[in-house]
Amino acid sequence: MFRLVPIVAALVVCSGAAATDDASGWCRAPQPASWKRIVAGSVVGLSRHASVLPIVGANDGRSFLAELYSPSFSGVVRIDARTSRVTRIRRFPSARNDQADGSWDGRWLVWNEYHSLSDDFADFTTFAWDSRSGRVTQIGAAKRDPDGNFWPSGWRQPDVRNGFATWTQGTGPDDESELHVYDLARSRDRVVRRGHPQGSFFVNGPTVIWSESLTRGALTKMLAADARTGNSLPPPPALAHLRGISGLFTDGHALAYPSARFTSLWWSPSLGGTPRLIFKPRKAVNHIENGVRIAARYVIFSDTGKGYLADTHVRRYVELGVDPVAVDRHALIVSSWTKGKTLHPRNRISFVPVRSLPRLARCAG
Repeated sequence: MFRLVPIVAALVVCSGAAATDDASGWCRAPQPASWKRIVAGSVVGLSRHASVLPIVGANDGRSFLAELYSPSFSGVVRIDARTSRVTRIRRFPSARNDQADGSWDGRWLVWNEYHSLSDDFADFTTFAWDSRSGRVTQIGAAKRDPDGNFWPSGWRQPDVRNGFATWTQGTGPDDESELHVYDLARSRDRVVRRGHPQGSFFVNGPTVIWSESLTRGALTKMLAADARTGNSLPPPPALAHLRGISGLFTDGHALAYPSARFTSLWWSPSLGGTPRLIFKPRKAVNHIENGVRIAARYVIFSDTGKGYLADTHVRRYVELGVDPVAVDRHALIVSSWTKGKTLHPRNRISFVPVRSLPRLARCAG
């Protein structure tokens, strides 16, 4: 799964009133001696023979949703990690150009299917798969300008929670866009916001959250609305004072995000808490990539190509030596690195049950 790093200009971390910039109590633990053995013993067999790019875990301890590129089928699939059994969801029209990124709520998979490798992902279609019926429905698509080109849209994948999907898409010049909330059970699309909304996602409620610059040149702030009605709501306290933040991820309760300049990692155990600094790269030229993910006690993130797992219960993090791709309450999914450049890399994908994760030892020193 690709990880997009947005271009961010003239942004600051977040206001001092809403953040604690002290990472004391957090430290780097040594990699457990058993970790390499655990990764090697958890490889998904299918990934040895085909290109498998995980999108998200299925939160069942057994399977995950992914892009699959193989001679017999290329498209979006569900994979049983133990048996490598594949449930085909949707075939890509173009195995070369099409890619997917999305979210899962336990019943629905919602994803953007990107159709070009050369337009900054402006050309996309939004789909929803109902795992109960097996039905795939197109629920959105990028819009074109008067010249037939696609308006640019935000980089974030669509989100889904409690049967509602959300995404933002470009609609005009000067980064004009609209925010959609789609009721999947009723097949009802609602445009909640027009203006310059970016990167919408859900927290429990369900409440839809997005960042937006309200005046030209102003830092973005977090806004909120009721997913069922579209009515404006105050954002949760942990989000209310954030400025310029674009890479935030939440499991609906806890949240984690890179700072606006992607120079540090922040975390809050609840929507009502105060975000705290938990990691800062040792090298000033390094950055936190925007593939941050959180599920219950665990956070995964990368620091300029080095992947980490953080355990918020013990407030330690460890370098994994592999690429962390997804995490849910039941499993951590990691990928080996492929040497050289290839369109569809054949990485080893390991599906590690959370119960198999080793304890992080006390930090040295």
